[in-house]
Formats: sequence, C-alpha cells, structure tokens
Amino acid sequence: MSLSIGAKDVIVPHVSSIPRSTHQEAGRLSQVAYERLLDVLTQLSGADWTQPTYCTEWTVRDMTAHLAGSVTGSTSFAEFQRQNVKNPYLKEFSDPVDGTNKLQLEDRVGKTPAELVAEFRENGQVAVANRQKLPWPVRKIHLPMGSLGFASFEYLMDVIYPRDQWMHRYDICVAAGKKMVVTPDHDGRIVALVLRDLGRSLQKQLGSRTVDLHLVGALEMAYRFGAGSSPTAVIEMDFFDFNLLGSGRLNVAAVQERTIVAGDKAAADWFLQHTSVVY
Repeated sequence: MSLSIGAKDVIVPHVSSIPRSTHQEAGRLSQVAYERLLDVLTQLSGADWTQPTYCTEWTVRDMTAHLAGSVTGSTSFAEFQRQNVKNPYLKEFSDPVDGTNKLQLEDRVGKTPAELVAEFRENGQVAVANRQKLPWPVRKIHLPMGSLGFASFEYLMDVIYPRDQWMHRYDICVAAGKKMVVTPDHDGRIVALVLRDLGRSLQKQLGSRTVDLHLVGALEMAYRFGAGSSPTAVIEMDFFDFNLLGSGRLNVAAVQERTIVAGDKAAADWFLQHTSVVY
C-alpha cells in the first residue's frame, strides 16, 4: 500500500484531540476488559498454560497469576498496601512494579490454572467495583509510581489497569492461539488512550518533526503528532505492532521490517525509537 505526504483529501486529526478518559468511561472500559479477558482464560487448557509469551520471563500461567494477583490487590486497601507498599521485593528493582509482580507470582506458586482463573473471576469483578467507588480526593492523590512517574491513583486505576489487562489478553491470545475479539468502542478506545499518552510524552521533543501515524489491520486509525500543518513523515504500521513496540515487547528493528514509511525516514525512525508508553 503506497502512502502519500499531505494528501488533500485525507484529514488526519491531531493526537491532542483525543479526549481523556472520564471516571465513568473508565468503569465501562474496565468492565469489558475484565469480561473479555475472563472469556479468554476460560478457553485455556493443557499445553496452553506453558506457552511462552511476549513477556519473555512469563508463561501463560505466570501471566495469569499476575492478573489474578493484580485484581486481588484491589479487593481491599490492606491487600493493596501489602502488594504495593509493604512488599519486601519493592527495593530489589529499579521499577517497583517488578517487585509487585514478583510477589504476585510467589503468592500463587502452588495454585493450579483452574484456581488462578477462579481467583480472577471472583476478584476481578470486585476490583472493577472497588476502583469505581474510590472517593474523588483519593483518586486525585499523586505519588511516585515507578515507571509511571509522579502519577495519580486515578490514572493508575482508570487507565493503566484496564490497559494492562487489554495488553495481556493479546499476549495470551497470541501465545495460546486464541481469537482476540476486537471492537472499535473498546479496543479502539483503549489504544486511542495509548496514543494520547504518547502524544503528551513527545510533544516537547518532536521539534520540527510532524508525523502522521496510520494504524491498520485489526482496527484502523490515524493521528498526527507535531505542530506542522502537513506531515514530514507518514508511518503505516499494524495496530498490534504499535502496541508491541510501545510496550517494549518488540524492538524498533523488528517493527521496521513490517512498517511502511513515506517522507522523511529519519523523522520516522526517530518517532519509532521514541514510541514508549506505560502499559
């Protein structure tokens, strides 16, 4: 597929036009993320659980243990503290998230896959409800959160948690050969919020570069990054490849092999090299 620069009949919205998620919308996204992930987990059996994933240190079973631990961490304030504040492993890693993950897996080392799915089923719904019930003053508290930087509980609960479940659903679907259900209202919105975060992180670094990013494949969307009235580079890449790159699951070289670029290749390469978002 050929790409053209500044085609007059194509209007590409600026990434800054993507609205932030409201707390109410986050509740809907979280509910669907939970339901779709649970549906995939209930399809797994036998060798599915030992398959490697894009998170190279984890098998499907390990990833499910993390997911079960994550939702359990939102069932009570005491459990959230145990995993994320009083956790002895937090100091072992540069990013405390890795310490949380380690504890979640260690807690569940003796559980069967069926028990992990049961935990996710039961506590996942509780987690969605509890996150929605967080009082406004608590949601607005900002604290240092590792790779998230100085972030609010609202951002962690409303944006990162459903995004994490969404990305792991894809990880598991690929690893176990299951169908990834994709719809514009859910998956498209999740990824639009990823693009919004990327736009905010790059806005002061783009300089004279203006890049149009076209995602194709499972869903199609296009947004402009930069201040120019027309793009200096146009990038067309697969919808899921973008998320694999942004989350660090694929490196730039791997993505470049299946990405189409028009215009300033150096600007496009810079953009790909700086595509990094917290999932």
